[in-house]
Amino acid sequence: MLKSINGDAPLPKEVPHWDYQTVLELAAPVSVDRRAVTEACRLDFDSGLAVLVMARSNHTNAEIMAARLDLPMTDRFDLAVDITLKGADLGGRLTLETLLVVTSPRPRDRLAPQHPGSIIWRTTTWTDLEGVGTQFPTDTLDFAAVGLDPEAGWQFKLDLTDPDSRFMSAARLTLNSGHPAIQRLLNGAKDDGTEQLLRTLHWDVTRQMVQAALRCEDVIGLDVDPEATTTAGVLRNLLGRVWPLESPTTLAGWHRTDPARIEVHLQHQSRLLR
Repeated sequence: MLKSINGDAPLPKEVPHWDYQTVLELAAPVSVDRRAVTEACRLDFDSGLAVLVMARSNHTNAEIMAARLDLPMTDRFDLAVDITLKGADLGGRLTLETLLVVTSPRPRDRLAPQHPGSIIWRTTTWTDLEGVGTQFPTDTLDFAAVGLDPEAGWQFKLDLTDPDSRFMSAARLTLNSGHPAIQRLLNGAKDDGTEQLLRTLHWDVTRQMVQAALRCEDVIGLDVDPEATTTAGVLRNLLGRVWPLESPTTLAGWHRTDPARIEVHLQHQSRLLR
């Protein structure tokens, strides 16, 4: 369940209004019948059991143990799992895996789980955090109707006139609703072509943001700040996610002397080719 000020709601397949400053609060009810589980798995009743929740992001490659709850020695136990995930660690598809794990096995025979960490039950759910319109303000427009190239897919604009302005007011993505491929994307199509289009869109917008960041002295002089909401701060955080081990000064030097090095890494980081 997705928790909000309006109450809990089932986790949607795409989280609306998500950006890198968003903190996700999630909850799930879990009931474990210890006696049934241990008998089915040929374990002694007092074997150690725990519920784990693992969160994975395919754009940041983050894998987080979001929750661990050790089960008491009762026949049946009902618990509410609450987790909080920071947007700075996430991106793309968020996969949540709930596991029932044996932490201290006491096997009755060789067919039972023998080792700590053995998984005896799992369920998985997912949501897209970077679908259409989730990182910054997005609108749609028929490019042909306003004199733009009708074969183009999108236009990304980033105003760096005031680096201290809010990023959400300085950036805008406009999708060409007159293009059939974009229309399928807007209609929620999940075919291979649309997934490749999403990867290309993510790569192109990330590339434009990185290029803008490396040309802006206000960005180069900042430190990473996950709480930043300014245009310069968000761009600095983006550089930190794409190149966590490199300084902005080093990246700016590469941008001047070896721009291909920047481009190749962006293709890899954006998973342009799967």
